[in-house]
Amino acid sequence: MNISGKTKILGVVGNPVSHSLSPAIHNYCYQLMGVDAVYLPFEVKEGYLKEALDGFCFLLNMVGFNITIPFKEAAVSQMDISGKEVEAIGAVNTVKRGEDKLIGYNTDWLGFRDSLRVNGVPKPKSTLVIGAGGASKAVAYALLEMGVEKLWVTNRNPTRLEIFLKRFAGFEPVAWDVDAISKVLPEVELVVNTTSLGMDGVSLPPVDVEKLPKNAVVYDLIYEPEKTPLLKNAEEAGLRTVNGLDMLILQALYAIEIWFGKMPDFERVRAYIKGEGKNASG
Repeated sequence: MNISGKTKILGVVGNPVSHSLSPAIHNYCYQLMGVDAVYLPFEVKEGYLKEALDGFCFLLNMVGFNITIPFKEAAVSQMDISGKEVEAIGAVNTVKRGEDKLIGYNTDWLGFRDSLRVNGVPKPKSTLVIGAGGASKAVAYALLEMGVEKLWVTNRNPTRLEIFLKRFAGFEPVAWDVDAISKVLPEVELVVNTTSLGMDGVSLPPVDVEKLPKNAVVYDLIYEPEKTPLLKNAEEAGLRTVNGLDMLILQALYAIEIWFGKMPDFERVRAYIKGEGKNASG
């Protein structure tokens, strides 16, 4: 990578960001596309989001950047212009610098939607979303846009669940209880875990996968570890599983399209990130 005075600067804003896969994804994509750009992680202290966004775009002259935890929701009010999906989801994950404006987008929902397609998962007739936090909202918006007929959501925190249901009235709440959840599981074709349960390699949401129909798919937004306890249990029950890596890659490709008007080949990027194509040249 050759850095010059003409090199465009992009990055990811969050806290923490030191372990983010986004720089590896984006910098490889720029190499593939022949774009003179570099993508860097920027760790911002809470309470300094506005100063950071203004500084990045109007002092560093950045083309744009991604926003990750914990700033996706707080960033909405900092945008001068936002896409309709931002208003619906209530979160921004991609920002483009206009001449004197910040333009906000959300590509997470596109990443989730397309991750089903690339994994050969047909549009489900019914879905259970586990969790009602920030990540769940992009998933919920995608499911509604896809026209999924029957939607349930469960969450540990009743207050957060209530906020979710006010935004997404098409969902039916289910108590955070293995027995209550088990009652709906026989009708569920897709389960999506949007919580951090399983990131430690031990914890599990209260979902008895044995109660799911044999054609059900279990999806976990977590990609590290590659197989959470939920996914392991689902595989042992003979069910198809998907983790969150493809969603991460696809939301990045959509952000790149917003910034540069084009995107590289998904399969090639996925192979590189999975370690199968690290010797690939651009």
